[in-house]
Amino acid sequence: MNSPGIDFHTHPVLVREMVRRHPELDTAARERFYIGNTYQPLETLHLELDASGLGKAVVLAMDARSSGKGTVYSNEQIAELCAMSDRLIGFASVDPGCGDALPRLRSAIEDLGLRGLKLNPAMQEFFPDDERAFPVYELAQELEIPILFHAGMSWEPGSRLEYGRPGRFEVVAAEFPRLDIVLAHLAWPWTTEAVALALKYPNVHLDTSALYFENPRDFLSFVMSRQIPLGVFEHSLRKQILFGSNYPRVEIKNMARAVRSLGFSEDCLDLIFRANAERLLSRRKRNGLSIEREAITGVVGA
Repeated sequence: MNSPGIDFHTHPVLVREMVRRHPELDTAARERFYIGNTYQPLETLHLELDASGLGKAVVLAMDARSSGKGTVYSNEQIAELCAMSDRLIGFASVDPGCGDALPRLRSAIEDLGLRGLKLNPAMQEFFPDDERAFPVYELAQELEIPILFHAGMSWEPGSRLEYGRPGRFEVVAAEFPRLDIVLAHLAWPWTTEAVALALKYPNVHLDTSALYFENPRDFLSFVMSRQIPLGVFEHSLRKQILFGSNYPRVEIKNMARAVRSLGFSEDCLDLIFRANAERLLSRRKRNGLSIEREAITGVVGA
């Protein structure tokens, strides 16, 4: 029997327990993440997963100090949150524009036990193909962790759309073939360009955390069955699509229901919701030895 699935893209900005412990997270949620919803107990996230038929969620840090946008969640705070729940999988963030990016990334993975890296070129104000970011990619490849990139449109005030164009990621995919790259939000509105990139480069993946008009079901139906035929995802990219909700901007259950309504086969849905995420999260390198784990235990240091 397959294990429950994973939401590969969530932001823990509304977790009430963490805001009470770290009042600065209130500013991060309101002034940097631009969300005004009421803070909720951690159990609310668990209930969202339960209602969606999912077992775990990736929670994301964000470090944008060099652009003057500060930190939304630090690596240490993500590790602290994951220690509160065995259903959370922590991703680090480092700022490629800061001189401490490499030691911070290594420490986040090896000392804090985080499982991947989140980068947001629009918020951090760097182009993905800028060679100054290459040392971060090299280290992520060495550590055998995936990088989840914000891609496509960004609402960030003052940011440039060009930061999120999928074409800017081609150099990264080509130069780092062993690096697992996930382009968030289907890189909308350039989803066709992102799909072409994924078709050419097997290390490029897309997550479903996209909603820019109407509701999740109508939006994904348009993008993943009319704008691009569903068969492209079902047959050609079935191992490169991951479920992501972008919670709390979108309720997990609503995004999950939308993906399940598209008409994918059960085998493909299992890949999207579970198997692809487990594969990306299972690769780790320790002491020069590459190991593969068959299951994600969910504890932050696992």
